[in-house]
Parts: sequence; structure tokens; C-alpha cells
Amino acid sequence: MKDGLKYLALVTQVGLTLVFVVALFTILGVYLDRWLGTRAIFTLLFVLVGCVSAIWTAVKLILNTLPKDSEPK
Repeated sequence: MKDGLKYLALVTQVGLTLVFVVALFTILGVYLDRWLGTRAIFTLLFVLVGCVSAIWTAVKLILNTLPKDSEPK
């Protein structure tokens, strides 16, 4: 039961991290496009940067959690 809740918390944290990081970078890109009068250059660029950084952060979260679980008790 305890391990199940730990993994549920990890999955929730990874999911929320993905959503919030991509959303933050998208909002920043849209703001820059409106401010500078460009079409969608910054939005596309920042969505790409947001996706890469969100995946990088999610992988780091998973790798930091899983080795602790695989150690012998």
C-alpha cells in the first residue's frame, strides 16, 4: 500500500510537471509574439523548449526516485 501511494504521487508529480512547464513556456511564447508583432515564431520555439525541458525534468524526477526503491533492504 505504501509503495503504491509513492508511485501514484510520482506519476501525479510527473504529469503536473509536464503540463505546467509546457503551459508556462507556451504562454511566454504567445506573449512575446503579441508584444513583438510576430506570427507564431516564439510560440512554436517556446513550445519546443517547454517540451524538451519538461521531459528532461520528468526523467530526472523518475531517475531520482527509482534507484532508491531498487536498493536492497
